[in-house]
Amino acid sequence: MKLVREYMTKDIVAVCNSSTVKRVIEVMVLHRLCAVPVVNKIGEYIGCISESDILNEAMPTYMKSIANTSVLANIDLVTNHLGQIINNPASDFIDKEYPIVKPDDTLSYAADLLFRSKRTMLPVVTGNELIGFFSRLDFLSIPLVKDD
Repeated sequence: MKLVREYMTKDIVAVCNSSTVKRVIEVMVLHRLCAVPVVNKIGEYIGCISESDILNEAMPTYMKSIANTSVLANIDLVTNHLGQIINNPASDFIDKEYPIVKPDDTLSYAADLLFRSKRTMLPVVTGNELIGFFSRLDFLSIPLVKDD
């Protein structure tokens, strides 16, 4: 039985909950991530922030109720609103219900959770400690890794 620990990414990228939205975006861009785990000052995992979380907050309220996305042609409204929240703390945007996996979870469970939750990655957590993440790319790499 294949386990998450065997295929997860162990190079941890995270932001502190006291970081600004600007810093979160910089980390996402630098590491080409669609979501980033958030830890507190003593390094305990507390949630995740995705690009969708930030974009949803940057969307002016009245635009959220409009079903037709063609109104986004005036992207200046969104970027101006993003400029208003860029210095807010990351703690304002944390998704504390973001799904996680444990290192001893099966790959079947992790893959199912990854796809059903429509996430790009899942933090791998032991207790309160972030030890890595399992991403769509980790899943795609499974056939490339030879069994011992």
